[in-house]
Amino acid sequence: MSLAIKQYMNRQIIKLAWPVIFEGVVIVAVNVLITAMVGRLGAVPLAAVGLAVMMQFSAAMIFAAAGTGAAAIVARETGACHWQEVRKITGQAILLGGGLGIALAVLGLVLAKPILDLTAADPEINRLATVLVKISFGFTPFFLLMSIGNAILRGMGRTRIAFYITIFSNTLALIIAYTLVFGYAGMPALGPYGAAWGLGVSQLAGGLAALAVLRRRETVGLALRDILTVDKAVIQRIVAISVPAALEQLAMQGGRMVFMFMLAGVGAVQFAAHQIAVQIESMSFMPGFGFSIAAMTLVGQYLGKGMPHRAEQFAWLTNKIAFWSMAVMGVIIFVFARPLAALFIDDPAVIYWGSLCVMVAVLEQPTIALCFVLGGALRGAGDTRWPMYVTTLGVWLIRLPLVYVFIIVWGYDITAAWYITAGDFLIRSAILWRRFGSRKWMK
Repeated sequence: MSLAIKQYMNRQIIKLAWPVIFEGVVIVAVNVLITAMVGRLGAVPLAAVGLAVMMQFSAAMIFAAAGTGAAAIVARETGACHWQEVRKITGQAILLGGGLGIALAVLGLVLAKPILDLTAADPEINRLATVLVKISFGFTPFFLLMSIGNAILRGMGRTRIAFYITIFSNTLALIIAYTLVFGYAGMPALGPYGAAWGLGVSQLAGGLAALAVLRRRETVGLALRDILTVDKAVIQRIVAISVPAALEQLAMQGGRMVFMFMLAGVGAVQFAAHQIAVQIESMSFMPGFGFSIAAMTLVGQYLGKGMPHRAEQFAWLTNKIAFWSMAVMGVIIFVFARPLAALFIDDPAVIYWGSLCVMVAVLEQPTIALCFVLGGALRGAGDTRWPMYVTTLGVWLIRLPLVYVFIIVWGYDITAAWYITAGDFLIRSAILWRRFGSRKWMK
């Protein structure tokens, strides 16, 4: 590969990745600020909001896999300049997302209390979280519309537009949450409930914004009939790729919920510290996630252009950039672990345990980068089965059994769960490396 070609490829990767990275930074920054707001109310509200947000996000992301399948197909059709197919895929993906979102909202309202009663969390946390979950799930249809719409835009290579939608939605979330949590501008002080309403209304606005953009894009020109007219062949095409991605999300998000429920038994202080550490670590995820989207889009588009060799080159180059980017991010959060934890809460015990968890998290940063990028590249090629297999193996056969033994049975502290998670990502990254290197995804 000549230097000129490599420089061109680097520019293409960065062009696609940077809006996604900064989009993630915005999301994390808003979540950090909202978490810090709630953290001022005490450990119980902080833990309850964390549980509620985790439950809605985890459940919604399973069904948002319709966007993963649609984005993979859209990337190929964009590479081949088949714009009519792009329009069909977009309309049917939105139809699927809206229908699934409504069903999920109803389930969340009905099952919030029974599910939370299964956790080992304090009764006070559960009572508060039950109400917050019901508020959050009511906005799930709009969350899915925004997630799927943005995924399609990224598949087209329009990551900057998805970035703008996210900025709009999250800025709105921050303003509403700040106003309602503390009761400014003549509004009542709703405490943790204000955070739930702020996030929900922002999802509604983001979903409507994504629909408006897809309607106005000349290459898509999404019309109401494209959404309301059921095309079985197109839906089957989306589902064929989306089902493994949905099962992957089910394994990951379901595992995350079980993981959180197990950790809820360590007590309010360590559990709140874990929530804070997750927020801090998510800052370092941003390069990995951005380069994952770049790899998915470029692999899909170049396969659509009939250039599999170039798709492979893009994937490996993206992998290298992501690896070193996340390694650097890991060093940064390690050095500033304690000051970052102190931004969320002024409880010394929570800050101590939170900073310890963040320091352990540094071990997994490079392998998370490999999982993100190689998994994204395989999805862009339509090979959504192997990321599903690897995620299921890592979460359900490695992470959760070990967490149960070390945390529940043997009574280790919260840091044990973070060491186990680091080992999980190490094994997953090795398997994905081998799968992508086999080139079987090209067939």
